[in-house]
Amino acid sequence: MSLMRPEEIALALMRRWWLITLAAVAAALVAYIGTSSQAKTYTVSTRIMAVAEPPDYWLDLYAKNRLASYKDLISNWEFISESLREAGSDIDPGLASSTLALAHNPDANIVQLVVTDTDPARAAEIANALADGFILQNQEQNDELLARDRAEDEGVPGRVEMLKLDAPSAPSTPSGPRVRVNTLAGGVLGVVAGLMVAFLLLYLDDTLKGTRDLDRYLALPLLARIPDSAGARERPLPRRGQAT
Repeated sequence: MSLMRPEEIALALMRRWWLITLAAVAAALVAYIGTSSQAKTYTVSTRIMAVAEPPDYWLDLYAKNRLASYKDLISNWEFISESLREAGSDIDPGLASSTLALAHNPDANIVQLVVTDTDPARAAEIANALADGFILQNQEQNDELLARDRAEDEGVPGRVEMLKLDAPSAPSTPSGPRVRVNTLAGGVLGVVAGLMVAFLLLYLDDTLKGTRDLDRYLALPLLARIPDSAGARERPLPRRGQAT
């Protein structure tokens, strides 16, 4: 097989098209059944922007550098539990934590909360509760800062305000599972697996298929050819008295 030309390898693989097709159909079917059996999920997201007040370059830079710590704060179990309690929600904090994903955009001073749940109303409730809880906690910190004693000639201290950019509601369209995408991906993986199996079978096949293989691999001349049995059966039998 190692001496075969690329076009011969391609032709040999094409002869095993049934194997590749079978692998693709089987993989796509498994992906479809596995994905279809999963529960539908809904995704809700909201964004919180950190704004320097009053507008100041260094204060804005401070807010930008604090974004990473804001992510850690929002994902903290105690904060999640307190925010849900403040919102009057009876959702389990452990469940809310498992549905939460966080991202931040330091260029825009934005923290994004993404909640993915099987219940769309619960997903929206978690996202809004955590966003409102974070804004409330930041406001309490700002109030404490403003309440501190300061000199008469000292201006209002700078602070970082949090703005909730989105107020999401329960979505009506599920975000998952992606049945079509997963089925297509399964079919593609099946084609790859089928090609690999067909190539392995071709690699392990050391039989000679004809005079070309005999000359190529053994470098021996052809002395005689034995007709196949099917051709022999198709020849009519000689009549009595007729020379054979």
